[in-house]
Amino acid sequence: MALTTYTELKTSIANWLDRSDLTSEIADDFIKLAEADLNSKLRIRKMIAQATITVNAETESLPTNFLQVRDFYILSGSTKYPLRYMTPSQMDQVNGTSTTGIPSSYTILGDTLRFMPKPDAEYTSYMNYYKSFDALSSSVATNYILEKHPAIYLYGSLFHAANFLGGIEPQRLAKWEAMYGTALERLELNDREDQFSGSPLQMRGEDTVASPFKTISTKNY
Repeated sequence: MALTTYTELKTSIANWLDRSDLTSEIADDFIKLAEADLNSKLRIRKMIAQATITVNAETESLPTNFLQVRDFYILSGSTKYPLRYMTPSQMDQVNGTSTTGIPSSYTILGDTLRFMPKPDAEYTSYMNYYKSFDALSSSVATNYILEKHPAIYLYGSLFHAANFLGGIEPQRLAKWEAMYGTALERLELNDREDQFSGSPLQMRGEDTVASPFKTISTKNY
């Protein structure tokens, strides 16, 4: 059957499990767990968005669906001022001696950005960041992952379903987990190949090409 919409995905999961009594679990647990997992692991170009943030106070709110900073800078006139990430503890240690001016550093506390030094005027900043994919629901029928890489949703949901149900043959559980990992790796590899399409790989000295399947750190830069 087709696998391009939220409804079709739920039907497919039920068919693979041969269960017709898990409607709420499929929607509320298995798919949601797969989405949380893929949002924590993937960092691809389709997840990059830009937010314009007006900085006129020491703290500002993070963008919607924020996952991780890619780059962050203040634009004043024609000059870019990169914002450097500091841990909250680092900022607390030096904040007592900071003055006002164009912010040069930021940290993240919960859903809030904190700047240092405190802005002495209103500045416009631009954050390129990774954002989570829109979660599937009755009002969100599809998204990029389901449209282009449905195996990620299917096998990820099946893996979480198997852990919930128990009694699933170890071989089937291992196969679903492996297929889920393979689908994620294929997407990451395709994304990297598209970024460097037509450009020869550059190697320096004894450097080796890093594995395209290595998980990207969630550290904020």
